[in-house]
Amino acid sequence: KLQVELARLQYSSTRLVRRWSHLERQTGGAGVRGGPGEKQIELDKRMIGEAIKRCKERLAKVKKQRQTQRRQRDRRNAFSISLVGYTNAGKSTLFNALVKAKTYAADQLFATLDTTTRQLYLGDAQRLVSLSDTVGFIRDLPHGLVDAFAATLQEAVDADLLLHVVDAANPDYLEQIEQVQRVLDEIGAADVPQILVFNKLDALEKSRWPLHLSDMFEVKDAFSEATRRVERVFVSAQAGDGLPELRQLLSVHAKTDALDTPETSEVVV
Repeated sequence: KLQVELARLQYSSTRLVRRWSHLERQTGGAGVRGGPGEKQIELDKRMIGEAIKRCKERLAKVKKQRQTQRRQRDRRNAFSISLVGYTNAGKSTLFNALVKAKTYAADQLFATLDTTTRQLYLGDAQRLVSLSDTVGFIRDLPHGLVDAFAATLQEAVDADLLLHVVDAANPDYLEQIEQVQRVLDEIGAADVPQILVFNKLDALEKSRWPLHLSDMFEVKDAFSEATRRVERVFVSAQAGDGLPELRQLLSVHAKTDALDTPETSEVVV
């Protein structure tokens, strides 16, 4: 919520600059000063500036707390998975389906305002992993918003695996995948391993269902013509289709990570 407040304040500050320019044009330019409108805008700018400073200070404290939490997870050899994706792709619904918890899920921008992290037990891997839901991405995400949501997006950067959730029923899904890849590149998470989760299978006609619920998919690089093959699984977070296949894929990655880790701590359940 602090991140949303910071984004709102930065947007308000930008609008004030536009109002200032408009006032100068109305009063004949920079030579005319001291009017009531000018004084009010200066006061508003100072108040917003102070609020932005306080918000950034509080966010810095939250960031330190999360860094401490991540270090604790690292010490426990916890395998961390983050859900990313275009807004309204159904990330929170998938999160709820996987961990059987209720987080806020809605068909709107930034429905997930903060990072939600839960423990998920993968039976096939005999291991607990951490699963985090993050803010939904949008087309041409402004740099100001990237900065404002940095604390939440950092979960994606630090993850061992990304679940890139895609709305399979959206006709623009390819463009949305590309936009998400751009943001991942911008925040430094482009090289984090990922699984494409094509969600909302239940919204597709049965004739459009794939022959297999899991396969490989070519993902285009955000800033070049290069492509790479990533694992893909089709699911319906709402109806439960494909979730066993997804959990199996997660177990494979978690087991591989455990084998690559020199010292693994045994989880007692």
